Amino acid sequence: MALYDVVSFEGSSSDWLLYKFIGTEFNVNSKLIVTTSQVAILVHNGHIEKICEEGTYKLDTELLPFISGMVKAVHSGKSPYKMEVYFINKRLKLDLLWGTTDAIKILDPVYQIQLNIRSRGQLAVRLSNYQFFFETLVGSLIQGNFISFEIIKRYFRGIMNQRLKKIISSFMLDNKVSFYEINPRIDEIQKALEVSLTEDFIKFGFNLVNLSIESINVPDSDLEALNDILIRRAEFEQLGDNRYRTSRGYDVLEKGASNQGSAGQMMGVGLGMGMANQATGSMSSIIPQASTNETKTFECPNCDSQIPKGTKFCPECGIKIVVECSNGHKVPEGYHFCNECGESLYKKETKE
Repeated sequence: MALYDVVSFEGSSSDWLLYKFIGTEFNVNSKLIVTTSQVAILVHNGHIEKICEEGTYKLDTELLPFISGMVKAVHSGKSPYKMEVYFINKRLKLDLLWGTTDAIKILDPVYQIQLNIRSRGQLAVRLSNYQFFFETLVGSLIQGNFISFEIIKRYFRGIMNQRLKKIISSFMLDNKVSFYEINPRIDEIQKALEVSLTEDFIKFGFNLVNLSIESINVPDSDLEALNDILIRRAEFEQLGDNRYRTSRGYDVLEKGASNQGSAGQMMGVGLGMGMANQATGSMSSIIPQASTNETKTFECPNCDSQIPKGTKFCPECGIKIVVECSNGHKVPEGYHFCNECGESLYKKETKE
């Protein structure tokens, strides 16, 4: 394996966090160059021998005492030795975007409907404890010779989602805050999330410099359900209890009357009147009511006797009270002709 006289890394992009130098064999003539905003970690036999900040270093016994006892070889009269060099990017990373992986299911404490809340934002981090990061995460995260900030973002995504679900849920439920009241108080949620995550980032050697929440949102279907509740609540508050119920009763009347066919109209109107009467207590001042006799009896189409509603045969003349014409149309009690096809339902009968 070749000996390297110069050990350096210029950085291919701003997205790299750690780079492992491709060579592992050096001698005391080799020079290490650490550029601005870099740190170099020198590792021998899995042990960190030195952490070098910005500058140029000669890899000799003065910097690395562990090589002083090595036996000299023929490489320019110097002792070759094996070592690993890792460069770390200590720049502040400002543009790490994050977002919830799945919806946070919360029962809105004000409107009592389930919401599917999502959130997204941005954070800024800086690696500060290089040794701790190297000892805890490098072995499990490095892919080839690199660790990128994208890998770090994926690593922390699960922790962020867990914290965010707990904070948003607790904030809404504990403070009785509806979804519509979240945006004016988003700074409070953001601060709570930042405090909660700071300790988690420190555990792995990072400083959480900044965290922002760009939005907390729900699907359009959830918004429509919330808006419907708000509209009904506004109607109720403007009209008052009784007038609101009366208005809702008229809505049913209108809907029933819009059904096609006179039978459907009568059923719809009857249903609407029943709902309106139940809601308001009495609609007699608004919709004229039929007399007591008219609602309980009707005239026999054969002998003109008054007979109770629901009677199948007239108790005076014995005629069968027809409920449908020969064409199969349903006919209300007391009708002499079918209201669908006009067929005569009865013929005067004479007792023998």
